[in-house]
Amino acid sequence: MRTLAVAVVSTVLCQACEKVDYIELVPAEIILKQPNNQVFVEAKAMSRQGARANHATVSWSVGDGAVARVTNKGQVTPEGDGDTEVIARVGDVEARVPVRVIYVDRVEVEPKALTMVEGQEAAEVRVSAFRKNGKSITDRSVTMTARDKTIAQVVGGGKILPLDPGTTTIDVRVDNATTSFTVVVEAEKKQKK
Repeated sequence: MRTLAVAVVSTVLCQACEKVDYIELVPAEIILKQPNNQVFVEAKAMSRQGARANHATVSWSVGDGAVARVTNKGQVTPEGDGDTEVIARVGDVEARVPVRVIYVDRVEVEPKALTMVEGQEAAEVRVSAFRKNGKSITDRSVTMTARDKTIAQVVGGGKILPLDPGTTTIDVRVDNATTSFTVVVEAEKKQKK
């Protein structure tokens, strides 16, 4: 028991004698694009002489909890679209890392409805994704699916191929944002001889 008490006192005294002048944070910037993303931030409490304070206790916080959260181990996870900072503190010394959470808030499709004739070549549809602040996002994958694949199919990177007469809906997804549009396929008009 006496050995344990000596070890605890030694640790407390050692923490008191470690001078922390600055904190190094790695990575220097965090970008999160999906709700399941997570990044661990490593904090090194350092002295001016370059010695690491191995026993320093780092406390963590974020500037805006609506954008991201951080655990007491430095694990950062997204909460919502926007920009904030992760803050590491040791005593009066602090360091910050910028955090950007980029979520797709809405998806738009042009044209909003499509009327085609069976046998026609595939028509291109333009899909645009936007953040909550209205800024365009161009680095995400688009998924399009026809509800009735006997009427129309999605082919060749987002083109709509008409097959048989009828009406179907094309569902569009970019990350967790969705929209849809209607495709009407009309019968091919036969010419009289």
